[in-house]
Amino acid sequence: MIHIKIPEFRYSDNTILRNIQLDLEEGKAYGIVGLNGAGKTTFFRLLSGFLKADGMSILRDNQIIPKKTIAYIDSEIFFYPKLTAGEFLSVFKPGSGHYNEKALSEIFGLPLDKLIDEFSTGMKKKLLLISQIKQNKDIYILDEPFNGLDLETNKLLEVIVRILTQRGKTVFISSHILDPLIHVCEQIHFLKDQRVFRSYSKNEFPSIAEDLFGNYVRELEGRLPGII
Repeated sequence: MIHIKIPEFRYSDNTILRNIQLDLEEGKAYGIVGLNGAGKTTFFRLLSGFLKADGMSILRDNQIIPKKTIAYIDSEIFFYPKLTAGEFLSVFKPGSGHYNEKALSEIFGLPLDKLIDEFSTGMKKKLLLISQIKQNKDIYILDEPFNGLDLETNKLLEVIVRILTQRGKTVFISSHILDPLIHVCEQIHFLKDQRVFRSYSKNEFPSIAEDLFGNYVRELEGRLPGII
């Protein structure tokens, strides 16, 4: 069991998150949704250990989770220039498992001898994902992984998430695109008003879109006919 407790996180006088408390089973995929500014990326940076908050605890079976067992792929992508994809991947030590770099790069359509500077945003995201799979982490945190990917690669990522959870890995995913989360997640948690406003089990997934966008869409439907 993974226990997450974040009493409060602030930037200066601005509270970003408060009263976060989740108890989650390992080996599942969990979606994190919310409108822009809801705190999704901050939550992930706290979860991964890149940010700290007073009184927070991220535990697995009542033990602190080592940062080295967590894979975090940020939505902001940075690579050192003049590296090939193969040179970048060579930096990371392989963990135990079924990792086959050549076969995986071929499935992802990533030429290992090509400079990363020449890659599209989607290709860079795929390269980062391969680098984390190589290390065989216990927890994977994916911040907006579907953005910039084509439809085929979106489906590939969904399959990879399912394989990871089948192998006992725990995966956290944020996305503005609900469809892939609905396909791969065990639960989806809605961040709103600085907290987990609601948690949805699979049978409740159909109500997420209404909770997220219902009022906004109705407002637009009322205003736009007189404007366009």
